[in-house]
Amino acid sequence: MKFYETGLIFVPQLDESEFDNEIKKVTDIIESNSGNIEKVDRWGIRRLAYEIKKKTQGYYTFIYYTSPTEVPGKIETMLRINENCLRFMTIVPDYKPEFEKPEKSEREERPAPQAAPEPAPEPEPKPTPIPQPETEEEAEKKEEEMKGDEEENL
Repeated sequence: MKFYETGLIFVPQLDESEFDNEIKKVTDIIESNSGNIEKVDRWGIRRLAYEIKKKTQGYYTFIYYTSPTEVPGKIETMLRINENCLRFMTIVPDYKPEFEKPEKSEREERPAPQAAPEPAPEPEPKPTPIPQPETEEEAEKKEEEMKGDEEENL
């Protein structure tokens, strides 16, 4: 069995229940031929890049599934006849995307309580030495050293 992605664009004038019905037709074909639906991604009504059958908007839906190789052909045959389908395309992606798992209930989501590890003791900061004011003699020595360095550099 291979992984497939089928993109569908339906006419936007349908009701929500009619969209559900059209998508159910496709998913029923997949499931009746021992396929497994991974995800149905409904994008809703979007503007088309160009006009198709005098329509400027369409209802976008993507179906991700694994199935035997003959199933996409059966789906495409059904969609060619369907007047509510503006466009469709089935591809075999290079990789299988990982879909989010269904959210668990609050009880399943919480792990068993565990004792929190004790934080490591922080080391005491070392005191920084406080600079002492220079005496006049020290200041004069520094000035002489700096002057001597300047004369050597010339």
